[in-house]
Amino acid sequence: MGNKNLSLAGKVLRNGLWQLLSWLPKDSRKAVCQSFYGRGYSDSPKAVADELRKRGWKVYWTVKGPEEAATLPEGVKPVVVESPGAIYQFCTAGVWVDNCRKWAYTKKRGNTCYVQTWHGFPLKRIEGDAADALPEDYLRAARLDSQMGDLFLSNSRFLTDIYRRGFWYEGEVLEQGFPRNDVLSQPHPEMGEKVRGALGLPEGKRLLLYAPTFRKDKGLAAYDMDYARLVKALEKRFGGEWLILAKLHPNIAEKAAQMNLDPRFIRNASDYPDIQELYLACDAMVTDYSSVMFDYLITGKPCFLYVNDLAAYKGDRNFYFDIDKLPFTRAEDNAQLEAGVLEFDPETMARRVEEFCREFGIVESGAAAEKTVDYLEERLKG
Repeated sequence: MGNKNLSLAGKVLRNGLWQLLSWLPKDSRKAVCQSFYGRGYSDSPKAVADELRKRGWKVYWTVKGPEEAATLPEGVKPVVVESPGAIYQFCTAGVWVDNCRKWAYTKKRGNTCYVQTWHGFPLKRIEGDAADALPEDYLRAARLDSQMGDLFLSNSRFLTDIYRRGFWYEGEVLEQGFPRNDVLSQPHPEMGEKVRGALGLPEGKRLLLYAPTFRKDKGLAAYDMDYARLVKALEKRFGGEWLILAKLHPNIAEKAAQMNLDPRFIRNASDYPDIQELYLACDAMVTDYSSVMFDYLITGKPCFLYVNDLAAYKGDRNFYFDIDKLPFTRAEDNAQLEAGVLEFDPETMARRVEEFCREFGIVESGAAAEKTVDYLEERLKG
């Protein structure tokens, strides 16, 4: 957790600034937002930031550098992660919004409201439920983070129960969905053109999003999908010409160049900052154990699971529930994946998605960002 490249003196200065500046007065209508430790404008903090801006709040966003800063819209001010300027803005803000844990040296004092959006409905065990698989320094920071939290955002009864049990969290929970998914509740036909333009894709191709998670060893052995075979199956089942977009997990995104991606069938979209826009631009998705499947199901589009290392992955952290409950066609090799695409039945998937959502109490209101900011503004009145 935190910047391991800092010198001892740098860490002492950083930690001292948090302690000292946290005593400063707070600007009640200033928010500092962060997504995945300084990556670009994305995820649920982005949706909350957009709503805050609409209502006239001052919004700051932590970035790793100029590349991430370039993703910010007008009116959102960048601050470099862990810089004295960023620490000052955090310590004087009335609101924090984050989708990951804060570092253990973070100090929150006064009436700052910390909103933890989290980053997905989990399949594999997380936080306290996976304590044996997580580093002790992470667990220590996570406990402190939950103590600082004022509001956790949830998309389901299931996740709320995990917050209570596995996150060491006893505060308020807003169970209205993930703000990042509000945009998925309505079609956005313009998103296809936006994504194609940004990635330099050929016109007329239908798109499939391949969005697997990472493995414990951060290796690439599990990513052995036959892209040409998959494209052929998609074209036979759904018509048109197809192209796959690969968006690797941020932990391994820099390894995409090692995957031998034939541009006739697949393009690398790992650097595209907002996966919600990719969901809207693509007509189908393949994933494995990633929580992206639980966001994508909102779109009602075809989703397929390619899990060629099921036993090994399950042995890492195990799953919260029987994987057979997942509402999507599952394949453990390329032949099964091809068959799953060719035999895809939309009515069967829709029925299974409905049953899954009912069992786990999934709620996506389409207005989670709005309701989050309503909460913040009501809190100000109190």
